[in-house]
Amino acid sequence: MKSFDIKNNTDSLSRRDDAFHLTSIVIVILLSLLAWGVESMRSPSPRVDVSEFLELLNTWPVGNRLNASSPALSNETHPNVSSTSSYARPYSKPKGSYNSNTLYAPVVTPEPLSININDVDSISLERLPVFGPVLSGRTVKYRNLLGGFVDVRQLQEVYGFNDESYQTVSGWFKVDPENVVQICIDTASWSQMRKHPYIGFEGARMIERYRRHHEINQLEDLREMPLMNDSTWKVWSPYIKVVTINDHL
Repeated sequence: MKSFDIKNNTDSLSRRDDAFHLTSIVIVILLSLLAWGVESMRSPSPRVDVSEFLELLNTWPVGNRLNASSPALSNETHPNVSSTSSYARPYSKPKGSYNSNTLYAPVVTPEPLSININDVDSISLERLPVFGPVLSGRTVKYRNLLGGFVDVRQLQEVYGFNDESYQTVSGWFKVDPENVVQICIDTASWSQMRKHPYIGFEGARMIERYRRHHEINQLEDLREMPLMNDSTWKVWSPYIKVVTINDHL
């Protein structure tokens, strides 16, 4: 009986503590609300003039503040560009000399046959019409995979080059075949050969199988391989060579 009374007293004290804490929280909240109300009455409520805000946005010179140091966004360089436009597009002018594939980068129209296609880098290509950062990067990457271009017409094999683009730029380039990197077909590994865009997986396997059973002393020996035809030989021959014993003497 005594233990029962102790338990009841403990439960009663716990409930009173909970009620006390709850009451304290309510009092703090009420006092905070009261203080906020008094402060609001003392200070005038902020007034937002939406019309003035919209007018300010319309007159804000966004186009000039995007890049104040860039001559492409300057009204001095492009007097026809309005200061209230969100951004300038100088290459949209009919007679403007700007590359539509780059961001306001001035382009240069080269002289015919003035650029060695195997020496030019991606930054120089990017400054030319038609080429942008994407197409110039693809061109250099494909050139490196080939080992160099042997014909300007190979530009048409670059992904993204259409007939119109090729007709525009083809007259500017010349080819130096001496810069082409060739694969030593009698010593190169299958992995090295298969990375070449013209040889690929099947071509590397064909060469590897043939040279297991046949000695390759000169480049013409490869013409005896099964499945070798004139069209394949035409595209392979500029990119392959044979390292014979005489080359090491």
